[in-house]
Amino acid sequence: MRVLSVVSLFTLLSGPVVAAPVVFDFANLKYSGGINTGFLPTDGIACSGGDLCSSNIASSLSGDLSFTNGGLTVHAKGSYNSGAFGSGAAVVQDHENGYNGKLSGKDAIGAGLGVYHKKDDTSDDNITEKEAIWLHFDQNVSLSSVGFRAEGHNTTGWIANATFQYSFDNSTWTTGLLPKDVGQFALSHTGHDFYFRFGGGSKADQFYISSMTVSAVPEPETYAMLLIGLGLVGFSLRNKKG
Repeated sequence: MRVLSVVSLFTLLSGPVVAAPVVFDFANLKYSGGINTGFLPTDGIACSGGDLCSSNIASSLSGDLSFTNGGLTVHAKGSYNSGAFGSGAAVVQDHENGYNGKLSGKDAIGAGLGVYHKKDDTSDDNITEKEAIWLHFDQNVSLSSVGFRAEGHNTTGWIANATFQYSFDNSTWTTGLLPKDVGQFALSHTGHDFYFRFGGGSKADQFYISSMTVSAVPEPETYAMLLIGLGLVGFSLRNKKG
């Protein structure tokens, strides 16, 4: 029994490091007869019209969309012209009735998350010039890939060598190539916050965030508590031997 206790604690300590990947499929939003049958926000935001779910387009251009999957929750907020996230721009989740469930490849179909910055104007629902999106997770996660879609809800519509920008602190930005014909961009980083924006010079092009693949990572205080528990077990075993 003593050996099992130590082994159990060791498993608890090491297990979360290799947590199974969780896919947030933001393109999975479908309609049937005017009724949404897809992946909805958890914060109760209703779908506006037959096209999308939105934080707030018509009145204040504010708020966020929250999604929960696999025990993880992510909040999405929009920004325009370097303004504050969640104020002056609205995040939307656009749909595609031809959505086929594929995360990558030339035949992958679907939209995803975009940004509005004009009240009552639904003509621009992806991420375009001066627009940015912030994705904040409630807990530490390891990001392995991000899905992108072009304006036509596909992976083939970008210009050659089209670019976007990403950041982990909303300060230092890196330019990346939009994954034409692929749809998935490998991006390895551990943290709570991930930012994406239109930008990167003359080749910048518009996009949707169609998916994110992440794994849960224990916070430092979790490790500390588990190590304390392991130490207490060891102390108890020594006392019993004495």
